[in-house]
Amino acid sequence: MIKYKHDEEKIVALFLAEEIGDSLAKDIINKGYVSSKEEATHLSKFFWLMVNKSAEGDLELPCEGSAQYWTEKLYNSIGGYLERSGYEEQWNDEIDKA
Repeated sequence: MIKYKHDEEKIVALFLAEEIGDSLAKDIINKGYVSSKEEATHLSKFFWLMVNKSAEGDLELPCEGSAQYWTEKLYNSIGGYLERSGYEEQWNDEIDKA
């Protein structure tokens, strides 16, 4: 399961998935885990889409704190989860492309 240090992380991730229009990312975040390498790759790509979307600066997040603050927290939560779950290669591949 994806473990968030702060409940707001999941709220922000779901908000950004909605803003981006990424229903698969929403499904993964809601269930709390990935089921395949393909889902791990998708979640990794979504993280960087989320970073880019939040960098636009015109978003009003559903909680206090900056987009940069929350994406840094999500980097640790999502990246840590993928690495612990055996999907380090998929996560690192997308970091290299970012």
